[in-house]
Parts: sequence; C-alpha cells; structure tokens
Amino acid sequence: MKYQRLNREQSREQTRERLLDAAHLLFEQKGFALSSVEDITAAAGYSRGAFYSNFTDKTTLLLELLRREGAKLDLEFKRLLQEPFEDPAELTDKIAAHYATLYRSDMCSILWMEAKIVAIRDDQFREMLGAFLKERYDQIAEFVVIFSKLTHVAPAASPDDIAIGLISLCEGVSFAHRCGPKLVDEKAAESVLEFFIRASMAKQPETSDAASL
Repeated sequence: MKYQRLNREQSREQTRERLLDAAHLLFEQKGFALSSVEDITAAAGYSRGAFYSNFTDKTTLLLELLRREGAKLDLEFKRLLQEPFEDPAELTDKIAAHYATLYRSDMCSILWMEAKIVAIRDDQFREMLGAFLKERYDQIAEFVVIFSKLTHVAPAASPDDIAIGLISLCEGVSFAHRCGPKLVDEKAAESVLEFFIRASMAKQPETSDAASL
C-alpha cells in the first residue's frame, strides 16, 4: 500500500485528534484535575509545544471534547429524524429507544461530570461552559420542533423546557447508575429515560375549551 504524505492541515488535524483522544482517556481514568498537560502529551506522543499549538489550556481542550461528543450525538438524532417512516409511533419508538441508552455515552457521563466540577470552581470556564450549554439546549430544542412537525404532535411543554429536561435527566440518570449500579441498573435507567421522552412527545389530550371549538 502506497504511503500518502499528509499536508500541513491534515497533520495538524491528526495531532489535534490524538491529543483529544489521549485526554479523553486520561480524564476518564485519572480525572481532569490529576491529568496534566505533560500526561496528555506523553500519552499522545507529542511535545508540550504541540499541545499549546492546538489548545490554550486543559479547560479549552475539555470544552472541545464536549463539542466533539455533542456533534456525534447530533449526527445520530439527525439521521433518525431524516429516516422515512409510515406511522408517527414508529419514529417515536426509534427516538425513545436511542435516547434511553444515552446515559452510557460520554456526553451524559464522565466528561460532563468533570466539566461541571471544573465550572463550579473556575469562573471563566463556567462562562464558557454556559455558552456551550446554551448551544446544546438550542440544538435539542430544534430537534423537538422538527419531531413535532414530522409527527404533527404538539410537544407537552416548550421545546426549550424539554431540551433542558432531556439533557439534565440524562446526566442525572447516568450519575445515579454509575454511583449505584445495583440501585439504578440498566433496566431502570432506560425505563426512566424512555418514560420521560415518551411523555414529552405524547399527543396531549384536548381541553374542554379546545374540544368545543
């Protein structure tokens, strides 16, 4: 197989991804506070200069990890919403089944837990994380709106409120499962998450006023 030399942009992107992968693993194993820049660069096989050519500091790297995980989740939701379906219940089943397993993923687990701890103690990072969270809430709210239009079912609450609930519940269930897997096992975790999203997306009963129109 012929070796293809990477151009400068490709090489930089490869370096960046390896640093992110190394940091991801270290943050899960040792935690954010105990993982130094030297640990990250050593694990990735680069120098400190390579790190600072791509990231200002560890907190900006952590935020980039969250963005990367969020982008992966968004791609899957977009795929599900773009798939053809014959009955709204079919789409609901797919969305509910997917959301019910997200507590296992990094977006709702260790990376988020680490980020929240850092945000409590670091004012600057808290501002950065808050801006990112706003982006996440807006994106999920947009998915709620798209789902509502596709199924012709009005959401049970405002898309913004549902977005906050979906993200917060997933984080909470993930934390509860990881801290007490015997109390909140996989079956319980998935049942809670599926219940919430189905309740959020369920067709609402008509009020007496609406029925009389």
